[in-house]
Amino acid sequence: MFFWLRQADHAGAGLHLGFVAGSREQVDAAWAAAMAAGAIDNGAPGARLHYDARYYAANVLDPDGHSIEFVHKRWQHPQRDG
Repeated sequence: MFFWLRQADHAGAGLHLGFVAGSREQVDAAWAAAMAAGAIDNGAPGARLHYDARYYAANVLDPDGHSIEFVHKRWQHPQRDG
């Protein structure tokens, strides 16, 4: 589990909150729930190839404009048989 704070390089809403998901399906479900609750799409679920092909995430903006990310990094989860 990681949590860090850093000073933003720009003025404005600088909050970015990430939630770790146990699977790609959980990323999809969290994004869908956020969208149904009125969030603004800031990156539909998918691989974030600029980070790593195994980095799967979705991003939304909450009503205050804060960035929220749902992320599954396959290398952080043990592979399951079957």
